[in-house]
Amino acid sequence: MSEMKRQTEFDVLRLLAILAVIAMHAGGNKYLSSNFDPRQHSMFVAAIVWCVPVFFLISGRFFLDPQRHITIEMIWKKYIRRIVTAFAIWSGIYVLYYVKSGAYDGLNIWGIFTQWIEGPYHFWYLYAIIGLYALTPLIRKITENEKTMLYFLVLFAVANIVKEYLVCVPKLGGIINGVYDKLWLSNVAGYMGYYVLGYCVFHYKDAINRRLELAIYIAGAISFIATILLEGYISPELRAADFVKQYLKPNVILFSTAIYTFFVKRVSQINFSVKTVKFWEKLTGLSFGVYILHALVNEALAFIPIAQPVVHPYIILLMLTVAIYLLSCALTWFIQKIPFVGKKIT
Repeated sequence: MSEMKRQTEFDVLRLLAILAVIAMHAGGNKYLSSNFDPRQHSMFVAAIVWCVPVFFLISGRFFLDPQRHITIEMIWKKYIRRIVTAFAIWSGIYVLYYVKSGAYDGLNIWGIFTQWIEGPYHFWYLYAIIGLYALTPLIRKITENEKTMLYFLVLFAVANIVKEYLVCVPKLGGIINGVYDKLWLSNVAGYMGYYVLGYCVFHYKDAINRRLELAIYIAGAISFIATILLEGYISPELRAADFVKQYLKPNVILFSTAIYTFFVKRVSQINFSVKTVKFWEKLTGLSFGVYILHALVNEALAFIPIAQPVVHPYIILLMLTVAIYLLSCALTWFIQKIPFVGKKIT
């Protein structure tokens, strides 16, 4: 697909990712959570945990592309300013909602102000993406040289293997963790790795032959199945700590990358019609607002006195996920119609 032509495969992947995010959060709806078997639901979450990593992968593909003209001024005035503006306004709305609902009872003015600065639980992603955007001019210096980029990804892999696996080795774990901290390997172990990896896979998409592509899918499938099975095997305490399904676990990185690679290599070959491309483009134009609003919509739906599920709770979860998505889309579309400010905050 030409660089000048819209890459609809990423629009499709974004939709799947946002639906997975909504499903993950909707599972906490008070009318549903009591109907889930905790172990089974944790395994379900492990199966959709790729949703957040692919957002970082997609962002890296576009923001690190040298064919896309991005300046420091553009980053701060266009991209970061929009996120900060949306964060400030919507975090304030969430704070008002939580004060009214009684969730913030007992908090003084300073406590409420702190909650506004921190934002609701899902706004951590906005902080992360602001940080990555701010670092983009520096990261582009890494990705403009292929050897430097691959070297960075090797460090990213090593750092995550050490931090997520080796520190858990009995007796030696404490020593390994101490050395890890002293080497400051955490500098290359975060979400920047996904950012660079997203661009790297796209950059080398034509060089990824069938054998390598198959190897990526096999490694991803093994990691995916192992993550789900291990999630069901470990103790409730380790499940609560996301010991297996944390976003930066090497196993999660492997199957998230495999999913992303499939869209880069295979879905990109689909010849979408002009109408289809425009449809997906419009959905993507709503995705930022949907991400911001979906938690509020989910909270509001929890107050509707619905009967206990008479069918399998995951069927209800599917219906709830679709309902939250559609309502969030409708609200985003309506807000974007507000003159001057609508599109700036969604």
